[in-house]
Amino acid sequence: MRFLHVITILLTYLLCSFSLADEIKIFTWEDNFSPKVISDFEKQSGHTIKQIYFDSEMLRDQVVYTNKANVYDLFVVDNLTLEVLIAKGIVSELANSLLGDSSNFRADANTACGKYGIPQAFGSMGIGYRSSKVSKPLTSWMDVFEYAKQVPGSVIIPNENIDTTAIALMALGYKPMSTNESELKEAYQLLNSVITNLLAFRNGFGYAMDKGKESKAEVMVFYSGEKENIEKVTEQDDWVYTIPNEGTLLWHECLSSHRDKPMNQATIDFVKFINTPNNAIKNAQEFWFATPNKAALKLASDDYRNDQELFPTNLSVDRSFHYERLDKATLNTRSKIISVLSK
Repeated sequence: MRFLHVITILLTYLLCSFSLADEIKIFTWEDNFSPKVISDFEKQSGHTIKQIYFDSEMLRDQVVYTNKANVYDLFVVDNLTLEVLIAKGIVSELANSLLGDSSNFRADANTACGKYGIPQAFGSMGIGYRSSKVSKPLTSWMDVFEYAKQVPGSVIIPNENIDTTAIALMALGYKPMSTNESELKEAYQLLNSVITNLLAFRNGFGYAMDKGKESKAEVMVFYSGEKENIEKVTEQDDWVYTIPNEGTLLWHECLSSHRDKPMNQATIDFVKFINTPNNAIKNAQEFWFATPNKAALKLASDDYRNDQELFPTNLSVDRSFHYERLDKATLNTRSKIISVLSK
C-alpha cells in the first residue's frame, strides 16, 4: 500500500509539473542564445523555448510597434527602440523579482535598458573586410563607398533607417544622429551613388547565413561580435573588423516584453537562468558578443576579455556616439531615404 501511495504521489507530481510547463516564445536575432544553454534550461524546468528570428531592425520594428508583438514572451530590442516603446506604453515594466538582479550588469547597460529591459549585449558598428581580397586596410567610412564603386558586387550595406543613414553621415564628416536636412540630403546622395553597385542592401550577417561558403562579400558593414559568426558560416577565416576613424555608434540590446503579455513565472525563470554568470558567459563566448554581465566576465577566457573587437581600449570619447531619440520629421526623412533606395 505504501508503494502504491508513493507511486500515486509521484504521478500526481509529474502530471502537475507537465500541466505547468510553458512554451516561451522569443522574437530575436538568429544565433543569440546558445542551444546548449537552452537545452539545459528545458531539461531543468520542463518548459520549452521557441525562437522566431528576424534579420533586420525594420522587420522587428514592424512587429514590436504593433500588437503583433503580444504573441511573444520576450523580444530583443536596441535601447533606442525600447525608449520609443516605453513612451508609447507598449512594453511591460520588469517584475520586481528581476529588478534585484540589476547590480549584475554594467552601469551603462542598466541605464540603457532601464526598468523595462534586461541587458543582453552591447557593442559598436564598424567595417568588416576580407584581408585576402582588400589590398589595404579600410580606415574610413568613406572607404566603404569607394570600394563599392571600384569593385561592384562586393559590398553589403544594411538597410536600416537609423544605421544606414548614420554610416553615410559619418563618411561625410557629420554626426551620425544629425537632424540637419541638408546633411541628410547629402547622406542620401552618397548612398544613392553606390546602391546599384552593392552586392546586397541588407543585414550582412543575414546574407552570410543565407549564402554560407558561397558568399561573395568582400566588404560589409556589421556589428562587433559578428565577425566570428560570419567566418564560421562562410568558412572564410580572413575577415577583419575595424572601427573607422570617424567613429562608431555604440549600441545596447535588451530583452523586453509586451504590455499585454508581461513576463510570467516561466519567462522570469528563463531570464534568471541565462543570466547566471556561468550561463551568461557560455552564451556570450559561443556567439562572441560582449556581455554586460559583470560576474560572467570574470569567468571568461583571456581571448574573450582581450578581444579588441568586443572591448576596444582605443576608442576615444569623441569617436563614440550614442543613439538618440529623433523627432518625427527626421525619422520620416530617414525612412523615406531607405524606402527610395530599396526600390
